Amino acid sequence: MGGIERFRSRLFPLALAGAVLSGCSASANLAEVESTLAKPVLRSDQFQAGTGNAEVLVAVGANGVVVSSRDGGERWQRQVVDREASLIDVVVCPDGGFVALDFGRRVWVADAAAGNWSAREIDSEATPLALTCDAHGHYWVVGSESTILSSPDRGVTWNEVAHGEDVMLTTIQFIDERRGVITGEFGSLLTTHDGGASWQAGEPIPNDFYPYSALFTDPDTGWVSGLAGTILHTRDGGASWERQTNPTGAPMYGFARHGDEIYALGVNGLLMRLDDDAWRPIDARPAPYLRTGFSLEGRGLLVAGGAGLLEIVSLRPASSK
Repeated sequence: MGGIERFRSRLFPLALAGAVLSGCSASANLAEVESTLAKPVLRSDQFQAGTGNAEVLVAVGANGVVVSSRDGGERWQRQVVDREASLIDVVVCPDGGFVALDFGRRVWVADAAAGNWSAREIDSEATPLALTCDAHGHYWVVGSESTILSSPDRGVTWNEVAHGEDVMLTTIQFIDERRGVITGEFGSLLTTHDGGASWQAGEPIPNDFYPYSALFTDPDTGWVSGLAGTILHTRDGGASWERQTNPTGAPMYGFARHGDEIYALGVNGLLMRLDDDAWRPIDARPAPYLRTGFSLEGRGLLVAGGAGLLEIVSLRPASSK
């Protein structure tokens, strides 16, 4: 049963009672509901990730929702790949194609036009938590039980490496063709220097850190965000970390790079910018949280989060030092 039909089945007993008093009013209300549900972005949407290639922007979220725009975010098209899907991440691969991560142990694969989405099962007992695509177009997924999964064939088959620890790996990023970083629960930090053929455990991030998000701009320079609004910065590839002041004290759920500038996005729609090693609040959107930001050259950040928040935030022009 589709979304409108389910809503109708719950609304009809009340609508019929109201019709005794005002049939026209009931019809008008139902038409308003149907008009709302036909919109491409709803206030009930809970977006978790967004990205884009040269032609299409994409955001994904709960209930299998995928929205896409071919005109830089002016207009959006909506599709639901599977109402049971919980889409928690999405990335673009070198060929321009999209892949989204489903909390239900699947990836959803689409072409460069963000069309023809199809599901591929992740052959693992681990719970998937983060996704990336490397320079060769291989998919990488990390998750529970310190599991690292990779697929060389767009999710058809999977290679699994589990480190045998009850640890949730929460972020993965390839900095270049050969070097990558994984972070996770209890301060876990793993790096690769051979394109993922092997991963080495580094010095743990202090105080059993739990990273919500991580961003490395080069093999030495990176940030992680965690509980109680904590933001840590490394200048030596994770060998040591320093705490940076977050004046809001609010948890930050994502980082975004816009030119040479770094932004953090978090609870209550907060957006902060890093200025001379100090985080400064610059904006707050009307949403319970912001989860992701994608840089649009010359325009700003495409931000997405709770309560159907999906918009472009204008920023000062991206610098390239």
